[in-house]
Amino acid sequence: MSKQQPFISIKFGSEWIIRRPFLYRYMEKEYVDTFFETGALRLSSFKRFSEHPDEERLDAREGEGTVFNINTEGEGQTFSAKIRQGHNAYVLSTSTLYSKKLAERFETDSGFRIDNVMGFAIAVSRYVPGFIGGLEGPCIYQNGRIIERHSDPINLDSMRVSSGSKEIDMSKLMYKADLLAGFDLFFLKEIRYVHQHEYRLLWLVNNQADLYLDIICPEARDFCTRFEDLRIG
Repeated sequence: MSKQQPFISIKFGSEWIIRRPFLYRYMEKEYVDTFFETGALRLSSFKRFSEHPDEERLDAREGEGTVFNINTEGEGQTFSAKIRQGHNAYVLSTSTLYSKKLAERFETDSGFRIDNVMGFAIAVSRYVPGFIGGLEGPCIYQNGRIIERHSDPINLDSMRVSSGSKEIDMSKLMYKADLLAGFDLFFLKEIRYVHQHEYRLLWLVNNQADLYLDIICPEARDFCTRFEDLRIG
């Protein structure tokens, strides 16, 4: 089945077109059949990734990393903090690559392509309890889980427990570290997984995410195509 990839068009005097990716979700055929029959879909979590029995899907440090902010003004300042993000996120891992070799590494015999990522994500969001927003994007692959920034010096005095105190309010410190990290830790992966070409969809909720979330979302099927129905490769 041949479909044109969705695109975003922006005008700033001239037109700029952004082609949206097709995403490939590798799964066992029994679960693909159930999805297209009922809309049943399982969303995972970073905690689940850290406990997965499959080595190809296991990553014990998902969402974890160290943020460094280096400033060279005056005497200079280096600020670092080890943080973890994503405790309130449900995740669907996909790939931008349609590959038999990748299917073999995942030990799957089927899957589906998400033809319209935005439509799919919006449809799923309606069935996620406590949904407050979402993220999507390709994973960042690198050696080590370090995020380096070069911004203004950190005003440590503003992070004191009280005026004149030497004690740092850790909640303020972690908040600043989260701001510096941005969304990078949601997508950071070790370089050994680069062959997966992973593209993540994340649904953020207003509480701690469970190990996984099972939903029935019939509308999501309208934005997908079974691997067996694809006319590529």
